[in-house]
Amino acid sequence: MQITIEDNAIMYIYLKSSERYEKVGKLISDVRCGLLYDGSDNLIGIKVFNERTNDGNGLIEQIDLPNVGIIDMPIYKSKISKSESDITILFDTDSIIHHIREDECNIDLCDEGIYGIEPIPFTYIGGKEIIKPFIIRDKPLTLTKHV
Repeated sequence: MQITIEDNAIMYIYLKSSERYEKVGKLISDVRCGLLYDGSDNLIGIKVFNERTNDGNGLIEQIDLPNVGIIDMPIYKSKISKSESDITILFDTDSIIHHIREDECNIDLCDEGIYGIEPIPFTYIGGKEIIKPFIIRDKPLTLTKHV
């Protein structure tokens, strides 16, 4: 797995390598998720639920979660589990969930399963100590200089 972060608020979790897999034109939007944090407010995982907000009427609907498929990148001490109602990714199996921050996410798909997960629209990332091994880009906020 790999993670990119921008402005400490925009995050993308890659489950597939962009060199070996290609996103297909489909995604599942507005999926309910929870960002998982430890007692020190470090991001330790994400839980994606089988519910999404219907674009047409705004009601919550049940969905079939896609298969995760093969992870072709280092997973270090992480663990991915899937049930009928959720997919849980813990970036460190020794971490203890202290609190969950409710959010929504988009799930990008490829022919082999989930390509990546993007919490939307902007989310508080929190501490990055646990996710450091997965971060491939962490671009800080750059303020525009007014002249």
